Formats: sequence, structure tokens, C-alpha cells
Amino acid sequence: MRLEEWIMEQLTYRSVTDFYELRVLSKLQSTAWPMEMFTSAVQMKAAVQHGGSVIAAYEGERPAGFCYGFAAYDGNEPYLHSHMMVVHPDFRDRGVGTRLKLEQRLWAIEQGYSAITWTYDPFQLRNGYLNLCKLGGTVSIYMPAIYGCDEQGDPSDRFLIRWELTSPRVCSAIRSKRAADPRWLDYVKLVDGAANPNGRLPAWDSLSGGYLLAVPRDAAGIKKNRPDVIVAWKLWLRELCEEAFGRGFRIVGLLPGDTEVDYYVLEGEI
Repeated sequence: MRLEEWIMEQLTYRSVTDFYELRVLSKLQSTAWPMEMFTSAVQMKAAVQHGGSVIAAYEGERPAGFCYGFAAYDGNEPYLHSHMMVVHPDFRDRGVGTRLKLEQRLWAIEQGYSAITWTYDPFQLRNGYLNLCKLGGTVSIYMPAIYGCDEQGDPSDRFLIRWELTSPRVCSAIRSKRAADPRWLDYVKLVDGAANPNGRLPAWDSLSGGYLLAVPRDAAGIKKNRPDVIVAWKLWLRELCEEAFGRGFRIVGLLPGDTEVDYYVLEGEI
């Protein structure tokens, strides 16, 4: 048995509503986030009393991670917005995060929700692979600088994932039938190389059915050595996504590229 499978078998997953248990869980945030991004146990308690949820993973009595979501409404329908997920460092890279999302999905379906949303940094490609390929989410909203910019002028841009909980796409993805299509290899690339984020190629006239948006694999390394380049990448991606989403396209996958870049997959909404 692989270590990941053994770890998964040793953990239990359940909904948490007790304030004192929420307070213990809230301390896990210090393993992943700066203090200004913490959500208090008081806030989580209020959320779970009014349509939200906290789903936690435990090894015995020891919390291994949790995901927290609150009830949301966009003017059209209610849905669950998944605001935070934390996995303790001792349990990372072992499938705990994926299982937490699947448990959150089951809880949401039981409560009558049809969708869950959450945000993530487009340059965190491991998160992108989980959200798009393993879970079957899609993106059609780009949120520029939602937490401002850092001292280097790097904006905190985010994708908004929408997870249609019982759609054929999601059901296929979570059965380990990854949301991928061989046609993606023929889609038009909208940038000509990792070193030149401004090297945009002609767009919106492709007959192949979709487009590929390049993103660097080592965004953290680029930011460390050339912060101006990573800002240029973000502004380029922001421009292309806003234009694409305005034309009815959405991001449906993440395609492996070369040693420098991977590609977000754009397709028209069906």
C-alpha cells in the first residue's frame, strides 16, 4: 500500500460545528497563511449556523486540515463559497486536500446547493490542476488585485472557480476520468514564449475551437529574480482573460507544456 493510501485510510472526515473544536481548527491557519488572512472561530461558528460549513480531517483527535465555506448569493441563485482550505504540513501532498473538497461537495449537495465557488492564484499551477482537472471546475471570472498589490507592485489577481456539483464534467473528473481532451493539443497559443509575456499572437480567429494561455511554471522564481517580469505576466494574463471571458470563453483545463510553461485551456461555453 502506498503511503498516500495509508494516510487516507487513517484519517476521518466530518462536519464541525462545535465552537471549541472550531477554535482548535482555526489555529491550523498559522501553518499556511499570514495572520491578516485568518478567519476566526467566531466567524466560522456564525457561518455554520447560517448555511455554511466546516469540514475537517482528523488523525484520531489530531486535526490534519479543514475547509471552510459560507452561504453566498449572486443575485441569481444561492451557492456555497469555499473561502479557505488548510492542510497541516505533516499531511500535505497525500490527497487530503482533494478529499476535503469531495467531502465538502457531498455536504453541499445534501444541503441543496448546486454549486461551490472559490478563488485561487492563477500562477499556482498545482492548485490549478486540482481545481480544473481533478475536480472539474471551470473559470469565467477574473478578479484583479482583490487583496491589493505588494511592495513590488505585484497584484493579488485571482481566478474564481465555479464547481457545478452534479454536472457531467464534474462527475467524470471526480471518478478519476480527468477533464482533458486530445483536441487541446491543436488549440492556438496566445503567447510565443515564457520569456516574453507581451508576445501575443493573433487571437479570436481560430477554427480549432479553443485557445491556450501560457503561464510560467516557476512564477515564484521569476518573481524573486525579476519581479517586473512576473507583474508583466499577470497584466498580460489579466488582459487576455478579461477579453476571452467577455467573448463567452471559459477556462476548462490545464495542459502540460514544456520546461518553462503550462497552458490554461480556453473553450467557448456550451
